[in-house]
Amino acid sequence: MDFSSISLPDLDTSTWPVWLAASWPFIEKWGMVLLACLLVWFASGLVKKLVVAIGKRLTAKDKSFEGSSWDIASSVARVFALIFMSPLPLGLAGYDWEAIINRRGPGAFAAIAILVIAVLFANWVARSMRKMGNQAHIRHGADDTLFAFSASLLKYLIFAIAIVLALTQLGFPTASLAALLGGAALAIGLALQDTLKAVAAGVMLAIFRPFRIGDFVTLAGMDGEITDITPFRTTFKQIDNKVVSVTNDKVWGDPLVNHTRQTRRRFDLYFDISYDDNMDHALETLLAVANGHPRVLAKDETWVGVHALADWSVRLRLRAFVATPEFVQVRADITKGVKEAFDREGITIPFPHQVNMAYRSPSQPISEQPSATGITDTEH
Repeated sequence: MDFSSISLPDLDTSTWPVWLAASWPFIEKWGMVLLACLLVWFASGLVKKLVVAIGKRLTAKDKSFEGSSWDIASSVARVFALIFMSPLPLGLAGYDWEAIINRRGPGAFAAIAILVIAVLFANWVARSMRKMGNQAHIRHGADDTLFAFSASLLKYLIFAIAIVLALTQLGFPTASLAALLGGAALAIGLALQDTLKAVAAGVMLAIFRPFRIGDFVTLAGMDGEITDITPFRTTFKQIDNKVVSVTNDKVWGDPLVNHTRQTRRRFDLYFDISYDDNMDHALETLLAVANGHPRVLAKDETWVGVHALADWSVRLRLRAFVATPEFVQVRADITKGVKEAFDREGITIPFPHQVNMAYRSPSQPISEQPSATGITDTEH
């Protein structure tokens, strides 16, 4: 089809200014080219939205679509849609688009095939590696963090190789492409220093592994269970099921607390008693409640003592070890048990109160008047 023959209806330009009538063929031609470019751009956007809709439908609900292989594939599909629909504006501009297609068409089809196969293969490899790591963790207790990181890294590597191969199929010389990629890599490296820092930090996290997938940690000021680590980000799930994603340079550079690396944890609980209560009796009660719990470990290491003499109470401290997975539940059980034991033994848990005392000269009589808050004011 000869797109160059497409034109607007003939217009009578005899009454137009000379300059406008002379330039009208040029305006008509390139106006059609511009309109065709806008049409091609809109159509390629529809192709991208179609791929995004398919990808979101096929992506698991607990996985993020952004940054996934389908997200990358949607952008690549738009690029190739632009390439396929380019004959329309090229023909309107006067180029022999049929010769261009005959020369570049097979390479374009091969490039698309390479990218489609790369997306499917990269996803399959990543899923297989993650599944292998999960099975090794279940059967042999192996650390599956390195499997997850390697799966993400290998997926991006496959994408990069596929893009290079696709460009070579489109006719880009290998030597020129290598030089172009080298220059682009330098420019991208300078522009994306923070991203490269995240990748480098991700490699360090994968090597030294301060945490593993499934560990409960405190990082970036938040608590959560590690669910995934990629070359760029670490993802963890908070107790209320919110998913938090942090760049690896933040994870590597900020203080990190791993709550589940050790098999057991020690909890510290504080209890206040009245100054009028017997401290030894209260400490014996605390120790009996803690060691009476069946989930408390190493009972000979359970410790109780006076922590501080506070303004309105004596503060006692209890230390005991429990299995890490049972930390929260046992701590709650001990707290409840101490309150019940104190009530049973007549030990008072005081609330904040104060006594206001006003001093007067010895010649004035002593008087006691209730204060507005119900606290007695004693005057001397």
